[in-house]
Amino acid sequence: MKLKIFKRSPKKYFISIGSGINQLPLIEEASSMGFHVIGVDSDTSAPGFTKCSLKIQESVENHEDIFKKISELMLDGEIKGILSKSYGKAVSTACFLAEKYRIPLLPYDRSLEFLNKKKMKNTFRENGILTPKQFIVKSKNRIGKIGEDKFPVIMKPSSGHGKTDVRMIKSLEELKKILMKLPAEAEYILESYIRGDEIIAVGIVHDKKFHLIDITDKKTVPLPYFADILHASPSKHYGLFEKITEIGQSIAESFEIQNSPLIIEMIVSKTGELHVIEAVPEFGGEFLSDVLIPHRTGYNMIRESIKAVTGTDFRAPSNKKNSSSVIIKYLTGKKGRLESMDSEGPKSCKGVVFYRVFKKPGALIKKPSSNHDRIGVVAVKARSTEEALIQAEKALQSYKITIN
Repeated sequence: MKLKIFKRSPKKYFISIGSGINQLPLIEEASSMGFHVIGVDSDTSAPGFTKCSLKIQESVENHEDIFKKISELMLDGEIKGILSKSYGKAVSTACFLAEKYRIPLLPYDRSLEFLNKKKMKNTFRENGILTPKQFIVKSKNRIGKIGEDKFPVIMKPSSGHGKTDVRMIKSLEELKKILMKLPAEAEYILESYIRGDEIIAVGIVHDKKFHLIDITDKKTVPLPYFADILHASPSKHYGLFEKITEIGQSIAESFEIQNSPLIIEMIVSKTGELHVIEAVPEFGGEFLSDVLIPHRTGYNMIRESIKAVTGTDFRAPSNKKNSSSVIIKYLTGKKGRLESMDSEGPKSCKGVVFYRVFKKPGALIKKPSSNHDRIGVVAVKARSTEEALIQAEKALQSYKITIN
């Protein structure tokens, strides 16, 4: 009698750059697809580590060290995919490793352009992508060459995230006063202020082709700051779907993106022109990819992004969306100390599909000038945007915050 010899299939590994709470959806999705997940994070107690087959304790920014530690693991199998649900340098680390393991993402060198707003904008302009004019200033430089006719402008760091240090400047005198308070080596971008509606285009690039998934209307805190406080879908600018898809394709080609999520922040001007403010090869940090998109469209963006980079059976998003509306709304507060709040308040509120608290009692609170100043969030699904807005406000009130 012949003995049957069963060959064990080699393990399929997926690397998650980052293993914090925001990376959990990516890790859990990859695990559910049968991948053995290698999690990377500097925090040994990162919640995502409990879901990973292998753990690497390292800063997500140290791409060379991460590559070395993965190489030392002597893996019995093959690394099939790499992604990050984080932002900035973590995404560049994913691109660095993707090149090492010949996984089609986007070139590491091109990913670095997204970290520098000046280089990003230059790439937009070089490829005919409409974007607001910009000026580069340093606090130690003379700025007299900038005329009063250039104002108002949006001032933002040349690199950064979460709308930190982003604000409107109304005059040359105001700019001078602000620059006097900044470090001598600081570099900032002054961007022409375009009046209009802010929108976010959420898409995915597969095999060099951009697929637009959804468009959301975005609201920010009152000027001079630009912290996000609301995202609503469907957008009132849904009629621009094809035009936005063309812009997304131009961005994908300009930065040589092969497979990646892609978030594009835009302004629809009063004359109907689309100005690209920023674009990032990321899932985005506003609960769009993992909350709003699946509840609004039924499309699993995270799963399909994993399929795209691992070469499995990718499914493009459908242009047919359901008639419901989804709102992401943030809780903010006045200056003071957070005395108390009901962190489970929204749980039983009508239409709530997601909620999370960012601050704990005892935390110092201030009027929001960046996304990091927000206290909590709710996501609500309803039959119309108007109904979702009403239900979201009730859900935020259910947190019952006290600030003194």
